[in-house]
Amino acid sequence: MTPKIDQVFDRLNNIDKTLSAQHVTLKEHIRRTELLEHELEPIKNKMAMATGVLKFIGLIGILSGILEVTFMGVRWLSAR
Repeated sequence: MTPKIDQVFDRLNNIDKTLSAQHVTLKEHIRRTELLEHELEPIKNKMAMATGVLKFIGLIGILSGILEVTFMGVRWLSAR
């Protein structure tokens, strides 16, 4: 073969080696990512529970505010 064709084949061979190494690295990255996502599940569940509790507390605050305004209105009307 001619030297230019040999150079092209050498470059293609180097590209194949690089792609192979990157594929192995990508597989390792995917494995580590899946492990970390699995470890985050309990944290996500606790955050969802905490969010629910805070929403409930907020709802109680809103309802108590509505009740307070209602009682203030009743007192104001009865004082007239």
